[in-house]
Amino acid sequence: MRRAPGRGLPEAQSLHSAPPRAWFRASQHGGIPMAVRLPARHPRGLYALCAVELCERFAASLFGSLLLLYLSERLRLSLGSATRWGGSFNAMVYLSSVLGGVIADRWLGTRRAIVIGAGLMAGGYAALSLDRASLLYPSAGLLVLGQALFKPSISSAVGKLYEPTDRRRDDAFSIFYVVFNIGAACGPLAGGFLRTTWGWSAAFAVAGLSMLLALTAGLVCYRWLIGPVQQHSEEDAAVGKQVLRSSWPVAAMAGILGAGLLFTAVYEQTGQSLLLWARDCTRRSLFGHSFPASSLLGLPGVLVLGMQPLLSRTVSLLAKRGLRPSLLARIRLGLLFGVVAYAIMIGAALLQRRGQEFISPWWLVACFVALTLGELLVYPLSMALVTRLAPKAATAAAMGLWMAALAGGQWLAGEIAAHWAMWSHAAFFTVLAALALAAAVVIALATRSIRSALADHDRAQMLRRTPEA
Repeated sequence: MRRAPGRGLPEAQSLHSAPPRAWFRASQHGGIPMAVRLPARHPRGLYALCAVELCERFAASLFGSLLLLYLSERLRLSLGSATRWGGSFNAMVYLSSVLGGVIADRWLGTRRAIVIGAGLMAGGYAALSLDRASLLYPSAGLLVLGQALFKPSISSAVGKLYEPTDRRRDDAFSIFYVVFNIGAACGPLAGGFLRTTWGWSAAFAVAGLSMLLALTAGLVCYRWLIGPVQQHSEEDAAVGKQVLRSSWPVAAMAGILGAGLLFTAVYEQTGQSLLLWARDCTRRSLFGHSFPASSLLGLPGVLVLGMQPLLSRTVSLLAKRGLRPSLLARIRLGLLFGVVAYAIMIGAALLQRRGQEFISPWWLVACFVALTLGELLVYPLSMALVTRLAPKAATAAAMGLWMAALAGGQWLAGEIAAHWAMWSHAAFFTVLAALALAAAVVIALATRSIRSALADHDRAQMLRRTPEA
């Protein structure tokens, strides 16, 4: 398989090329991960990497669920400053991972990058646990540097455990995907409990301990992971130069990247305005049990685990009946689920305007369900399209552009959330619904260009496979 942007990642199989709560396998089954199958044996390195990833995702999702609240409640930043700070931090994580992947691929090697990245993140969370405002930027810097090395390397390491033709490879990524989302679901639950029971320092200290466990697992199992850094040949350098001379389907790529940016800005409100809604406007009790607002951020991870097999099964059944929707139709449907999600929240906001101070949490749950459906449809298929439409020599560069689009969406999410206190809630959610609709319109306008580029790509592939007479 071709490798993603300078990071040694399998094409369209980078767990961390999508937002933090999900990973997807773009495949002949419609770009949706299939149910996990457990063959007889896997390399011990897979289980070591799963242990490392479980600890890292737990720590990262714990931190992510508390970041906005920590900035606004503990450090007393204004709401606008806090949301912008969070959006910029997330954008830096995505952008830096492109450079971090290059460093890991060319100099450090995947194993060393994983271990060093885990160590840097452990230091960042430890600094945060000291609960000093002066340590905010140094700790954030350590976290960004750690994620830059860790994000691209961990998925790459899973792929490198197997030969490209090994049938266990897809199963390994499916197992890894399940572990990823277990960590993403548990982190916010633990973070909310720790923060309300023992305070901010305890929550961040547990995140640091989780990363120490990840670091320990990486060191103990170091020899079970992949081999040393690969040397790059003159042919690799020639391919890199060819990227600049390749013919790019500009309109098609712009449509996909633009829609991805807009959808990310909408989706990432889960850790921004929707978290504020959960804190200030939601009756935080279900079945007689109360819960902190940040705990709701564990719901998307749970929903991904539950809904992915159902969505995969639905696509398979439609395909058997000859009703399988086109790839672009599924992306548009996913974007429209974003519209549905915020239409639900408009309804909740209107109820509040009529005098109902605290709204049932089921409104927010319904919103998360719609957003998760959109996530499952938009991100895997969009990543597959980006790598498929890119010139053969430019797949890595194309994935770099995709990461840049996601970073732009993260930044825009923070900028939009900064207006939470300035607009009425109904107006705010209307803007988000309009952005999701705009993303669907962008894809619709680019449909002809995308289909033309796909046809050109398929013709080129057929010509390459045709044996010479």
